[in-house]
Amino acid sequence: MRKALLFAPMLMLLLTACGGGEEKDLTADLQGQYAALEAATLEAGITCHYDGEIREYTLRCDYAPEKSVVTVLSPENLAGISATVDKETLTLSYDDISLDAGSYSAAAVSPVAALPRLMEAAASGYPAEQSEEEVNGRTCLRLACDLQDQEGTVYTTWFDKETFLPLRSEIVVDGNMVFEVAWTRFETAAAPMDTVDSLPPFTEAEEASAYANAEE
Repeated sequence: MRKALLFAPMLMLLLTACGGGEEKDLTADLQGQYAALEAATLEAGITCHYDGEIREYTLRCDYAPEKSVVTVLSPENLAGISATVDKETLTLSYDDISLDAGSYSAAAVSPVAALPRLMEAAASGYPAEQSEEEVNGRTCLRLACDLQDQEGTVYTTWFDKETFLPLRSEIVVDGNMVFEVAWTRFETAAAPMDTVDSLPPFTEAEEASAYANAEE
């Protein structure tokens, strides 16, 4: 099982380069790596802000670029409910019963769309802002992206510069914070071939360390 995304080799090459375009090149490389990702298992805690009300969920996402399955892990009374999310539609299911939730636009409709949309933004979003910032002692590339079909929605993720793992994210709609995301798991069974063959995968301990340090 490949852990994380095996991004470090390309990253080290970029960090040794000179010139003012380093940050731009780093962003392009990150997005290229995410665009090449075919499947991953993700977990995250999501804090939802709804007109002064705060709700918290833990979600697992079995991600693929065209269609993802998101399952609620907590709270307990919702655990087991899942949703299939593709580019335009959302289908909810529980105990083998499925309900077509119809089309949706913008992440504000449902928290189950948050993780797939953040992955889409990482792979193909337009980088509106980029900077280097610290997250609990980890040096991160902060990348804020727009998606073509979602006017007014900004997806921002802090990626660990050593591994390109997402540590935390925010989704803002029309200037209002809608979702805060704390990533706790990012596992992929495969990685781009040009980075796999000659170099070892990240270990489970390295992935755990990145997330443990980010949560302190």
